Formats: sequence, structure tokens, C-alpha cells
Amino acid sequence: MMKKWLLVIFVVLLILVSWRAISIYKSTLNVKLDEQEKAMSRVQQEELLQTVNEVTTYYGTSAYHVFNGIDQTGENTIVWVPEDPKKQILIRKQSDGVNKDEALSKLDNNPTTNVKEIRSIKLGVEWDETTESDRPIWEIIYLDQTDRITYYRSFFSTGDYWKIIKP
Repeated sequence: MMKKWLLVIFVVLLILVSWRAISIYKSTLNVKLDEQEKAMSRVQQEELLQTVNEVTTYYGTSAYHVFNGIDQTGENTIVWVPEDPKKQILIRKQSDGVNKDEALSKLDNNPTTNVKEIRSIKLGVEWDETTESDRPIWEIIYLDQTDRITYYRSFFSTGDYWKIIKP
């Protein structure tokens, strides 16, 4: 009889913990989507893009929503919208920088990397102490040959190596 009660209590606790975890996950996801919607409103209000093809979010030292699309002149354009309203929106033509494949090629050609598996690649913005400004970057997350996660960052403009972070 005691085992049945313990089992019932365990199942009830498991259901409550699962419900709470799902609730936290959904509220976190909703915050991200709300922030993306705010950023999309800014892009639309300021008529920065005519068409949006892709939206990603980058969480570095500051959060940015990155919009890939077509501007009013018909050119492929990338817009980085910061969550911090005090920060400036960055706009670059795709042709002003390297694309995803070129960024990966630069990574492959870097002799200091030992890539086993690419986990993700996305555009972001980081503060560059050399130029004392926010600079668009490519962030490539990969596993090295020792299965360590590595964050490889390169400049959007050239694809050249900027910094590597190995936690």
C-alpha cells in the first residue's frame, strides 16, 4: 500500500515539474518572438527592407535580430536591429560582405582550427575594441577534434578571422 502512495506522489510531482518546465520554456520563447516582432516593426516602419526572407537572433554581448531580405532598390540586404533602443541599426548590402559558404571556407582554411562538426553559423554583432565600434560578424559554432565546443568569429566584411572562444 505504501509503495502505491509513493508511486502516485512521484507521478504527481513528475507531472507538476514537467508542466512548470514547459511553462517556463513557452514564456521564454514568447519573449524572444515578441522581441523579434518589435524589431520587425522597426524594419517595416523605417522601410529598411521591402521583403524579409529570414530572421535570426544573435545573443552576444548585446542581442540583435538579423533580417536578411531585399531592400527598395532590389538588392540583397542585411539589417541588424539591436534589442537595446540606444544602439544603432546596422545595414549592409550582402555584396559588402562574405556569404555563409565563404565564411565556412575561411574557417576551413584557417590552420589553427581543427573542425570536426559544424553546429551552427549565423550573423551577429560584437564590439570591436580595435575600431571602437560595433561590427557585423559571422559566428560559427563547431566541435573540434576533442569534442570541445568552439565559437569562431570572423568579420562579415572580409570573412577574416577575428577571435576564437573555447570555453
